[in-house]
Amino acid sequence: KRMYHRIILAMNICLLPYAITDFVGTWAMPAGTPYRLGALGNQTTCTIQGFLSIVFSFAVPYYYSSLSIYSCFAVRNSFKEESYRHIEKWIHLSAVCISLPVAVFFAAIEGINPNATVCYAAEFPPNCANDPGVPCERGGDSVSMMIKKIYALCIIFVTFVIPPMALLYLRASIKRVNRDTKGSVGKKKMIESFRKRALKDLSAQSGLYLLSFWS
Repeated sequence: KRMYHRIILAMNICLLPYAITDFVGTWAMPAGTPYRLGALGNQTTCTIQGFLSIVFSFAVPYYYSSLSIYSCFAVRNSFKEESYRHIEKWIHLSAVCISLPVAVFFAAIEGINPNATVCYAAEFPPNCANDPGVPCERGGDSVSMMIKKIYALCIIFVTFVIPPMALLYLRASIKRVNRDTKGSVGKKKMIESFRKRALKDLSAQSGLYLLSFWS
């Protein structure tokens, strides 16, 4: 029932539809899509798959990243959850408030089309936005292309920037606790030793989650 477990639960809930859309792959693409083996669906199935892919391609790495943020707040507040529990609602709201409007936008402008392996935010015909000789039938306008690039940068940021920064913060915290432990005696030394063990466990756990996601 702790905040940590609720974040893990939300992450696993997001992983399920993300894995399903990835498993379905080209099957959801409209039948006859050029150069896409196994395309058996239609535009509706493609849009549904793309909508889910857009939402959860951000939500999944975001929740992995939020574990790192949680770790930093836990350390900063000496693992007293009541002191940082207020951030939980913002963690869950941000996962939806960032990804859902983007998915709705691309669905509304017919900007969800076959991509490399799944339907996603893409123009059709492929690369028509970069070829003046090929008019775009669906998507491909300058606004949607800009939003697509910004969204991709957001995914890169939450995947490859925030978690390593959080791990560096945890590493620095461990070094600081090591110094404090050496100069402590009695009860204070016991408390600092407990913090040191908790920090090491938290750092190891965060590192394992990060490696499992990157792999």
